[in-house]
Amino acid sequence: MNRRRAPSSAWTKPARKKPIRRKPAKKKAARKRPARKNVAAKKAAPNKAAAKKAARKSATKKTPRRKAARKAAARDRSQNRRRPVPKKQRRSEPKKSWRERAVGAREAIGGWVIARRAWLRRGGQLALLGLGVAALVWLGDQTARYAHSADAFAIREITIEGNQQLEDIDVRRAARLQIGSNVFEVSVEDARNHLLQHPWVEEASVVRKLPGRVRIDIVERRPVALVALDQLYLVSEEGAVFKRLGVDDPVDLPVITGIASERFYDDLDYRTAILLRSMALLQDYEGAGLAKREPVSEIHFEGANGIELFVGDDGMNVRLGNGQHRQKLRRLRQVLERLTKEKTRPSYVYLDNVRSPERVTVRLP
Repeated sequence: MNRRRAPSSAWTKPARKKPIRRKPAKKKAARKRPARKNVAAKKAAPNKAAAKKAARKSATKKTPRRKAARKAAARDRSQNRRRPVPKKQRRSEPKKSWRERAVGAREAIGGWVIARRAWLRRGGQLALLGLGVAALVWLGDQTARYAHSADAFAIREITIEGNQQLEDIDVRRAARLQIGSNVFEVSVEDARNHLLQHPWVEEASVVRKLPGRVRIDIVERRPVALVALDQLYLVSEEGAVFKRLGVDDPVDLPVITGIASERFYDDLDYRTAILLRSMALLQDYEGAGLAKREPVSEIHFEGANGIELFVGDDGMNVRLGNGQHRQKLRRLRQVLERLTKEKTRPSYVYLDNVRSPERVTVRLP
């Protein structure tokens, strides 16, 4: 049976519909951080890790000793990862007095010293040696300082021996020595080298004589001839031209003439041959016994014609030619002795006959 609601006389407002509420949109999830390698490897290979774990379990099951060791290790790790150290037992002995401890220390030190006495002895010797060397070095340094500054070692006297041509003051100047300078500041070797640079000095020696003396011994060159070039030069007995002729130099010497100056300066062989032939001729002349009787005043080179001499105070001409000078000079002596007995003197003597070397030509006044 249909029941109908009776119409009411009052009007009613219809009910308002509720708005549809939508659910809020979900926020996008933040991007996850990439997994670490080990985590990724474990996730990627779960089967492998599980297999290893199973293998470990099976291994521990098979070996009970290993299982017990693992438990003990785990127990130790739980106790601060370190096995407990057993406490030291307290000494049951009574505590020693300080005297007993001192005696024990003395005995221990004595035993250590006895065990190493060889090394200690050697070390002591080396230390003493080092101290001695240091003391000697210090003492030597102090002595050297005193010697170089003390007035007791000033040069008070310079003794010179062997000088005939040079004066004492010339020798001191050549050696660069002064009265009053310290004897230890003078270098003996340097003084000798300075002397050897002087043309007249052939050999020299310098010796200190403490406290304040210096001795100089020199050997002078002995001039035996003069060589005439653009100027006159002194020639030693060894055949060396050592000095230009000075005012105070000797001039009563035989003069070597007839030499080409330019060739003498430039040609060493020519210069050596001229000087050696001249020195040999002077020695042969002296050996023949004519040097004191008829001193040589000039030696003249005539080129291909050989050598001729001018001897005596009157300048007697003696022509020797080339070669056999010793025999020719002996023959000259015989001729002069014979003419002296006859109380006559030749103006010239020729001994240069090539075909008849024994023949002597004499011109009498």
